[in-house]
Amino acid sequence: MVREYYSIPEVAALLGVSRIAVFKRVKKGQLAALRFGRNWAVPASALAAASAAAGPAAPQKTATAPSVPLPQKKGEAVEPLPSSDDEMNSMGWD
Repeated sequence: MVREYYSIPEVAALLGVSRIAVFKRVKKGQLAALRFGRNWAVPASALAAASAAAGPAAPQKTATAPSVPLPQKKGEAVEPLPSSDDEMNSMGWD
């Protein structure tokens, strides 16, 4: 069964964006929607047009771990991070 209307959270999940992003698109007129009291309904035809206009999803940036200096020679030790509260307090951190 094909649905005629979708809610804002459903549209957000289908487009892979936040609810706020969907509301912004509606406000800008980029996405057609109908308001019923406090609820919004997005027609399936508008959703199809919006997903086609968006094209393929852009790759998401992933967070990378900060680089840690590696030992240059075998057996050379890297200075460990402070592990006790006393060492952390001596650095001026609360």
